Amino acid sequence: MLMSTHVPNRLTPYLSLTVVLFVIVFSGCKCTPEVPKDWTTYQIKSPYEGIKPDPYKQMIVWLKPGTARQDFNRWLRDSIVKNENNELKVRFVCGSCDSTLFLLEGKGVELYMQGELVKGGTSSSGKPKVTGESGPLFYSTNIPVRFPEQISEVKGGKRPPLVAYADSLVKVAVFDTGLDTTLVDASFLYRATDSSCLPGASEGWNFTAGNSSWVDDNPGRHGTTVTGFITREVERYQKNKVAILPVKIFSNDGTSDLFSILCGFAYAKNRKVNVINASFGYYESIHKFDSSGNVLSEPTSPVLLRAFIEEYLTRNNILLIAAAGNKDDALEDPEYNPADTLQKRNLDSVHFYPASLSPVLPNVVAITTVYKDMVSPTQNFSNKIVDAGVHADGIDNSGHFYFSNPLNAALPPVSGSSFATPVATGKFASWYALYKHLLGAPITFAVRDSIFSILKSQPIPVFLYIQPGLSNRVKDGKVINKSFEANQQTLAVSRK
Repeated sequence: MLMSTHVPNRLTPYLSLTVVLFVIVFSGCKCTPEVPKDWTTYQIKSPYEGIKPDPYKQMIVWLKPGTARQDFNRWLRDSIVKNENNELKVRFVCGSCDSTLFLLEGKGVELYMQGELVKGGTSSSGKPKVTGESGPLFYSTNIPVRFPEQISEVKGGKRPPLVAYADSLVKVAVFDTGLDTTLVDASFLYRATDSSCLPGASEGWNFTAGNSSWVDDNPGRHGTTVTGFITREVERYQKNKVAILPVKIFSNDGTSDLFSILCGFAYAKNRKVNVINASFGYYESIHKFDSSGNVLSEPTSPVLLRAFIEEYLTRNNILLIAAAGNKDDALEDPEYNPADTLQKRNLDSVHFYPASLSPVLPNVVAITTVYKDMVSPTQNFSNKIVDAGVHADGIDNSGHFYFSNPLNAALPPVSGSSFATPVATGKFASWYALYKHLLGAPITFAVRDSIFSILKSQPIPVFLYIQPGLSNRVKDGKVINKSFEANQQTLAVSRK
């Protein structure tokens, strides 16, 4: 008879404890990487409501081509949202015009920008500005932008007459305060046959309010005056039919920001424009500073701005006619190098963007105001950066080089590079048919030089000539004569 005996298992209590510990450890184990939150988690639902944030505390990011959504989410987690106290808000995305262009704000963003400044920022601590690239993206402070001058309130004007045109359509985008069609004839408006990358924006857009109401609400009608200069040149020559696309990037007080301008560039490319009038800009010191305010050897470079213009405008042969800027203490970078006091208007010593990109991007044309062999004493110059000067109508008692008001000659005259620029834009648009064949291939500096040569060669009516006395202030001393009948003797000498 077999007898069974029971032997107690001394390991049972230990095995039970091991199982419990295993369960505890396993339940707390993060065996797969944590998936970062999607950027839409931080998106603001009503970005236009409330008090407008300080743009110096906002940061623009633009994803590099091919960047995956998860790569951007991971960058936000690792660089901005390092802990739950680092607030992040995505205020704007540039819609389907460019869904990879974002405007960020919040405590986490401010801390990131401060960290970049410590590593070697682009200005001293007074107005911290950063620009550069990090991993999958480019970044920049959302710099505030203004047009360089204020003008008297416009209470009345005269609509220009309708005219017939002989050649093809040229599309001109005017980045400004909008357009008042009681002062500039509506027949010049852009008429779309396709839908826009922004719903409802086929024929113009208001980036300050996020709607299609691009009516000029600036008391001085800055945008309307700028447009009037363009359309008057078009009427004068009657060569190309021109369509004006109002791109309202400035509020009624003349304020804007870099993000609105960038998104506007993407939108203008979508609208297939040929020329953009940029009567605005912002100053940037030519120096970089460390956290102690010491000047670094590396010069400032607007990495995001340059890359964005190159992608949307340069590669699509869109001309950007840009104001060279005015000497204005309210607009100058407060960290401007005191040693350059005598050169505050020299763009070799201070940057004014986007005009200062003229030496590196062949589609950017920088414009200032001249009179005979003088550059306006209140405007910027450089024979390396400024491509041409527009000849003013006269000089007032205060020494300002002025232009007759294009809306109505009875209105006060205007002055500033904001108004020299659209004169040049109008002439480039009016004679576009002469050089458009050069833009069938990617634009180069040789192409830009050829465009100027073609414009200079037109005998009737001549408007582009060389003034040798300006060669140290403007490239080659090039002058665009605003008046319809130029001084033939001066022109004959300049062509020899």
